[in-house]
Amino acid sequence: MAPLIDIRNVSKTYVTGTFRVEALKEVSIRINAGELVALVGPSGSGKSTLLHIMGFLDRPDAGEYFFAGHPTASLGEGRLAAIRSRMVGFIFQSFHLLKRTSAKDNVMLPMVYTGLGTNSQKALDCLKLVGLADRVKHRSNELSGGQCQRVAIARALVNDPLVVMADEPTGNLDAVSRQEVMQVIRDLNARGLTVVIVTHDDEISAMTHRVVRLKDGAIVSDETRVPETAVAAAAANLPPARMSFSPSEFLEQLKVAFKAIWSHKMRSCLTILGIFIGVGAIISLMTISEGFMKSLLSGSSEDDAKKVWVTPAWEHGRTPRRFVMGDVEAIKAQAPLAEKVTPILARDLKISAGDKHISSGVQSREGFDLAEQKPRDKFFENRKMTGRFFTKEENLAKARVAVLNRTLAKKLFESGGALNEEIRINGISFTVVGVAEDQKAEQIFGGRPTAYIPLNTAAKRVFGANRLDYIEVTAPTPADAPEARRQIIMALRAQRGTREGAEDDFDVKTFEAQIEMFKSTMGKLSLVVYSIAGISLLVGGIGIMNIMLVSVTERTREIGLRKALGARNMDILSQFLIEAVVLCVIGGALGVGLGFGLGWAAYFFIKVPPTLSTGTISFAFGFSTLIGVGFGFWPALRAAMLDPIEALRYE
Repeated sequence: MAPLIDIRNVSKTYVTGTFRVEALKEVSIRINAGELVALVGPSGSGKSTLLHIMGFLDRPDAGEYFFAGHPTASLGEGRLAAIRSRMVGFIFQSFHLLKRTSAKDNVMLPMVYTGLGTNSQKALDCLKLVGLADRVKHRSNELSGGQCQRVAIARALVNDPLVVMADEPTGNLDAVSRQEVMQVIRDLNARGLTVVIVTHDDEISAMTHRVVRLKDGAIVSDETRVPETAVAAAAANLPPARMSFSPSEFLEQLKVAFKAIWSHKMRSCLTILGIFIGVGAIISLMTISEGFMKSLLSGSSEDDAKKVWVTPAWEHGRTPRRFVMGDVEAIKAQAPLAEKVTPILARDLKISAGDKHISSGVQSREGFDLAEQKPRDKFFENRKMTGRFFTKEENLAKARVAVLNRTLAKKLFESGGALNEEIRINGISFTVVGVAEDQKAEQIFGGRPTAYIPLNTAAKRVFGANRLDYIEVTAPTPADAPEARRQIIMALRAQRGTREGAEDDFDVKTFEAQIEMFKSTMGKLSLVVYSIAGISLLVGGIGIMNIMLVSVTERTREIGLRKALGARNMDILSQFLIEAVVLCVIGGALGVGLGFGLGWAAYFFIKVPPTLSTGTISFAFGFSTLIGVGFGFWPALRAAMLDPIEALRYE
């Protein structure tokens, strides 16, 4: 049977600047299963380097290494990590236990990287084997040096390895603890476990069955104290490399991420501040704009969807051509689908009542026909109203009557009871015959004061102009609105004598087009806010990268330990990526709360309740995750590429 460890003419040279150190010079050694071997020599003799090569923490520059009869030179990083995880157990001089972590959790750590899940009972059995059954829940800082080393031994045994590699396992212990630890190791060897110990202590080497002495990178002696027949042979298939993550490993990485964040609370809070502000700004804008759209659409009716608005075309540097009643008559005559055509004059004027003066919108309409026996003009059909709307007869008579919306009534009269009161519009007295609730659009913009007066009254008595500001057309059904729009355009082009191919000097928009225009306007506003928020997110992302680089530096030894216990480069990469993503997702979650809160704060000014949709929340968390991955990748990659030996030696 092949030996468990078979090293043939292995050499290793370290280069530091211009200096070359030959740590091993064509070393050959064979270790059978069941042996208890001590590698002895002074500092710099190469014994630790030889142990690291045996344990797959380092690679030789030359020579061959056969483990359990299998060549290892061509094995990739993932395969070597699997061997370290399942076939090799490490005991370090400095214990390398995870800080503020219980003995049981420290022992269970190697199980995370096997891909087979964790087993609490197995960890407890290993602790019992080394005499620490009563210290299971104690943290590493609550244990003595000897107890810490015994926890490290239990950790090395938990995956039932073929061989245990111990690097100066008693170097940091007192005499009593040294005896306790060596007795545990001897007992394990008596059960058939192969153990290789690096030591410079002759007293420790005397407790082993075989002593291999090294000096200046070469083996100078190899003494066996037990007959060859006392050791057993071993043959095993090397485990395959893992290609995926087990649930236990993912949970471990999440736990590590939250522990790292919680252990540096202030630093973590400052780190996520940029994400918190950036996401909050974006979410506030999204919730407000969605609230605008929801309010507009919920306040709209089938009558709104039937409407078509005809307005002058505003061009830079040119006064728009306003409409006249001839345009209205042309639409009525040449657009069959124009069921109702309403000419409208509108201005912003000063309205007074007593000693109160309010800047208000003044809009004129034709009024309703008494012969139709309808209580209100179509314009007010779906609005609650106190009093009445003015009639067509009052319009023809140029009567000085007005209807106020609720906002203007409250501003002019504290009680809001404006019915039959006298007001002055542009210095002209009017009698209030009705008070109507605000339109949805007026409510959205904080309650815009508006007064409605007869069209002829406005043209002759108030505005002194016959030119119309816009024309409101109603189609028979919402589906007829696009065709009605086309007919209106053709009628106005014919009425105004527009040449073929010439641009129109008017705009005709349907309700759907108005909604799209509103979305476009909100989109331009959003672009500005998103740009500002993007700067905050960029600063937050740089903060994430900075803190992750600091975390990698602080936890270099931990990274080396995890690699020694079987963690792949991908495991380390994902661990730090998860930590970065957790930071960003926490910032994103808090940002959603901030944004929604800002949306409700804005409600007191614009009277639009914010709308927080599932899509908005998904966007926030998705964008936060993207920032975590994008800015956390470089620090995570640096951590993954650390050499395990250099990481373990890091001060």
